[in-house]
Amino acid sequence: MFYFDDFFGRKILKSTLLAEYDCFFTTRDFVLTSAALSELTEKAEQNRLFLKEKLECQTITTANQVHGCNIEIVTNEKSFYDNTDALVSNITDSLLLMNFADCTPIILYSPKDNTGAVVHAGWRGTFLEIASKTVEKMNKLLNIKSEDITALIGPAISKCCFETDEDVFYKLIKDKSDTALYTKKGEKYFIDLKLLNYNQLINAGIKNIDVCDYCTFCMSDIFFSYRKEKGITARHSAVVKIRGDKTCL
Repeated sequence: MFYFDDFFGRKILKSTLLAEYDCFFTTRDFVLTSAALSELTEKAEQNRLFLKEKLECQTITTANQVHGCNIEIVTNEKSFYDNTDALVSNITDSLLLMNFADCTPIILYSPKDNTGAVVHAGWRGTFLEIASKTVEKMNKLLNIKSEDITALIGPAISKCCFETDEDVFYKLIKDKSDTALYTKKGEKYFIDLKLLNYNQLINAGIKNIDVCDYCTFCMSDIFFSYRKEKGITARHSAVVKIRGDKTCL
């Protein structure tokens, strides 16, 4: 279950599945990336410094997200990855950060392995199955078992508001009989991106998944929404800290 929490005076969103870990989603109250809102640039820079200080980390690793399917295993040599939509790390005392404004944010974390990932899954990333491919990369390259990974599907545009045309519908919906995934109204389709990503994670072997009900379009007073604000907006973020200890639970 998701719940709002206080991060030293800033509003964040957490899940009971990873309540004791530093895995969370920010809100408009804690902007880390100003994007199109240049007036928030200084505030975002201050908040990133504040985040590193409070979580006692030297580095924030982030990426230039391009709605693709490039997944990078983070190394000590780099803190910024170009053309990347998923980051995986087991570097202790480090932070992973990705930014969102309607696209589906996914946090993957294995307490047993002290390894985390952040995934940016817009409709294109969902079509490319970036969530399940990130799990597969964690399996194969880091020897992490799917059953040890907890997944959080964070606040994103929901089925009620993700309106698409026929071309996107036919790319995303393979089983047209599964009406839980979509609703048709006239010539438009409304697609559940969160459920699509949930299904991909289930198929990748993950059993512990929390799905956030909040719609960024409907709740643009709390989260940023690219569609609602017609592109003139900042971003909320998904944050994961890789702990300094390797304690296995």
